Amino acid sequence: MYELATPVNIRTVIRYAGQLLVVIGGILLVPAIFAVFLGMLHDALIFTLTAIATGAAGYLLFRFIPVRDLEWKEAMVVAALAFPLAGVVSAVPLALIAGIPYLDALFEAVSGITTTGLSVAQADPGQVFLFTRSWLQWVGGIGIVLLVLSVLVSPGLTARRLFSPAIGDQNLISGAKTTVMILFRIYAGITLAIFALLLIAGMTPFDAICQSFTTVSTGGFSTRPDSIAGFSGAFIPAIITIGCIMGATNFSLYYRVTRERGAFFKSIQVRWFFGIALIGIVLLLIAMLPAADPATAGSVAVFQAFSALTTSGFSTTSIALLPDAAKAVLAVLMWIGGGVGSTAGGIKVLRIAVLVSMVYLVFLRYFLPREAVTPFRVGGIQVSEEDIFRIVAYFFLYIVVLVASALIFLFSGFPALDSLFEVSSALGTVGLSTGITGAGLATVLKVTLIADMLLGRIEILPLLIVVMPRTWWKRGA
Repeated sequence: MYELATPVNIRTVIRYAGQLLVVIGGILLVPAIFAVFLGMLHDALIFTLTAIATGAAGYLLFRFIPVRDLEWKEAMVVAALAFPLAGVVSAVPLALIAGIPYLDALFEAVSGITTTGLSVAQADPGQVFLFTRSWLQWVGGIGIVLLVLSVLVSPGLTARRLFSPAIGDQNLISGAKTTVMILFRIYAGITLAIFALLLIAGMTPFDAICQSFTTVSTGGFSTRPDSIAGFSGAFIPAIITIGCIMGATNFSLYYRVTRERGAFFKSIQVRWFFGIALIGIVLLLIAMLPAADPATAGSVAVFQAFSALTTSGFSTTSIALLPDAAKAVLAVLMWIGGGVGSTAGGIKVLRIAVLVSMVYLVFLRYFLPREAVTPFRVGGIQVSEEDIFRIVAYFFLYIVVLVASALIFLFSGFPALDSLFEVSSALGTVGLSTGITGAGLATVLKVTLIADMLLGRIEILPLLIVVMPRTWWKRGA
């Protein structure tokens, strides 16, 4: 943080933002190819022209600005800019092909790239639109910065510094780019496995590819207006649930599993995740049973608990019709989220484990002599004072943003619990809705949810650093 005493080098940030634009242009070519495959040449032309214009602008920026290694603060700024840039650009073709206002298209694009899944689109926006949203979630899950690293940035100091704020401590082996390629292969492998299973379960190829994109990314967009409830049978919800759990698991763990026996269940994140999920399922059942069939309530409770905790946001029932107690349980699960180093949002299980362990340590010290030394360990790993400061600061900021956003909805006339639920869904990048989010939502509320989705995906602090004046200009200058 001391580096922020001096501003970033704006030319360097612009240069690497140009590389982001080149990758975003390449991302938009995929929906263009899909539109050609469907014979929708008008949509294909719109995506192609947007991709070319975006890529050309990005190329000019990084081609003519001299190369310079990124400082840590500049890497954080570039990583934070990736998702807003992708949303702003991707909204242009979405607005044109669907004939919707740019703000609504921006909402859909940001909801996609942040892997949220909230929507203000009409019930049947067309296959190209649906595919693009799903594709954006898949890209947002793996991370745009990872694509930049794998395609454009040469190995070295800049690669390492971009890597760190993008996905955290995931150094599986030496070298950021090599690690990125391993993570990408794991991500693609899980996607293909889910796609194959969904085909076997009876989905059409279009539904299966879109759902596989949004499952592994824990994104939650569906090709059906009523989400997973629109598909028949129990096999599909089971596949979706398993896929979401895999997406919400720290990806480096899959690499370690191949080299260390029992590594999966030794992970503190995995143990806490399933423990929290079990508690959530039981509480949901208690909340639902007085007014629901036990068999139906059981399947709904399991699916929705994992949907909320993995921050995927799929549903097999109408959230609006659930009892208030069930909505409250789901909101808490959305706050917690999945594992650090996964595609899930929320505060993250590991941070929750640290916070709970801190509370336990405070109580423990009341029964120990003042001179007793009690190292703070979580899962056998000592947690540094700096890490504690960061976790507490993030938790505080998360609650502040959550309360402030809920108050905006509350002052707009919505019930307190539904307001809290909706902003919890946006900030946790979940996508479950009580029915508040829709095309008729007021502009200020759409903007609030867009901001929450970005803050939740980028994890608040980097985005706040981007908007701080001292990040760009020297104080007193």
